[in-house]
Amino acid sequence: MPNGRLLLTAVVAWASLFLVLAAWALASPVGSGPDESNHHAKAAATVRGQFVGEPTGDQGVTTVRVPVDVADPQGPTPCFRFDPDASADCAPPFADRDGTVEVRTGVGSYDPVYYLLVGWPTLLADGEQAYLGVRLVSAALVAALFSVVLVVAAALRRDRALPAAAAVALTPMALYLGGLVNPNSVEVAACAALAAVAWLLVHDGDGRRRGRWLTLLVACGVLAGTMRTTSPLLVLLVVLGVLLTDPPASVRLLRTRPALVALGAAVVLLVPAVAWTLLVAGPAGYIPSSPERLGPVEAALRTVGLLPEYGIQMVGILGWFDTHLPPVVLAGWVLAAGAVLVAGLGTSRRHRPGVVLLLAACVLLPVLVQAAGAGEYGIIWQGRYGLPLACATVLVAGLVAGSDVVRPPAVRRLTVVLWSAAVLGHAAAFATAYRRYSVGEGRPASLVLEGAGWQAPGGPVLVSVAFVVGLLGTATLAVSLSRRPLGPTNIRQVSGEGPTSTKGDA
Repeated sequence: MPNGRLLLTAVVAWASLFLVLAAWALASPVGSGPDESNHHAKAAATVRGQFVGEPTGDQGVTTVRVPVDVADPQGPTPCFRFDPDASADCAPPFADRDGTVEVRTGVGSYDPVYYLLVGWPTLLADGEQAYLGVRLVSAALVAALFSVVLVVAAALRRDRALPAAAAVALTPMALYLGGLVNPNSVEVAACAALAAVAWLLVHDGDGRRRGRWLTLLVACGVLAGTMRTTSPLLVLLVVLGVLLTDPPASVRLLRTRPALVALGAAVVLLVPAVAWTLLVAGPAGYIPSSPERLGPVEAALRTVGLLPEYGIQMVGILGWFDTHLPPVVLAGWVLAAGAVLVAGLGTSRRHRPGVVLLLAACVLLPVLVQAAGAGEYGIIWQGRYGLPLACATVLVAGLVAGSDVVRPPAVRRLTVVLWSAAVLGHAAAFATAYRRYSVGEGRPASLVLEGAGWQAPGGPVLVSVAFVVGLLGTATLAVSLSRRPLGPTNIRQVSGEGPTSTKGDA
């Protein structure tokens, strides 16, 4: 595809996705995201030169000093948490005075990269405007990373399945997180982009543009790898999973000089993230999430029992686990994801190992993490921690299914069906969350339009219109990409050694 069309795809994808994420940013009350005020305080402190918080006597908790008019007046937890019938209008206003205040945070030891990227609006504004500014900057970054998936879909010349897989991979939780202050959101989007670009390089390598895609691969991998403690491991698993979907092609790719240079650059650039984890974040500890302390075997077994709950959380239990989506939305997404994974496992032997590795990692990672740490911290895992890997797994499984199992005409029809269902599911999630925070889950939804309770900046109509326009724009673009003609059949492999065959529409 010509560079101009790829650029147009990138612009439309980013603008559409940013509208969706910005709507979530405005429609979510201050502090309503998981641990969000902790992350906001860390961002405000980091851009002021405080890369590590001061230790306290409490495990995993540090303190940072930020301007009074920037700090969330509710502290680390909002007044409406854990009560779905409580409206967010109970929250006090931001302070309107000069000076600084010491704020306790559970993320003071986290890698500073994300917070440096998003925290600068707190230097230009104060109060709720600064808070929303940080959210919107983070949303712009997440939208850019998610748009890479659709740009790759536009660039692929032999596969149309990526837009359909993206409809399933981009769960309500993934988009909801994208509108909040939380490095987990960038981690999810960057791992999705990483999987898509790695697939293009392995399965549809274009020698003329290979250097650009490798540069993008390194950028996504380094960004994903600097977000959280387990992020470097997730990057390694995603890349390895894609490489194992076609080992011969992967070996040819890794023998090329540009790929070796990119690999070396990625390793060097990820060294600081790994060092930070080993020297700063790890020794600082984590906030215990449950009172019980379990041995490795008991923790592993307990985690296995929690895996279905983690799966539901990855689709969407919003806020402080107090905002549940309609059951039909949860069930529909779980069934769709299960169908994609089963189709991915039903592929040829050459492609199957990559899907098996990624799926096994989705299951085993929380088990191993909690087996190692439950004796000191209790049960700390949440479904969203595994969402970066799960999102990448669904994309890869969908791509291999589109290569081996599902024929192109069926892929086109599936894309329309899946995105139509996804639009309805995302709209239901947005409406459910807005009602919960505006007037409470137990009160009539009509009160929202009457102006009762908490209201988003600009009101419910404005944010709803932005959300719907962005969502329809994303879906329309995805469907159009699934209908484009396949590329020529005489493209060359990444090694440049002869032609490869391309699956036709028959």
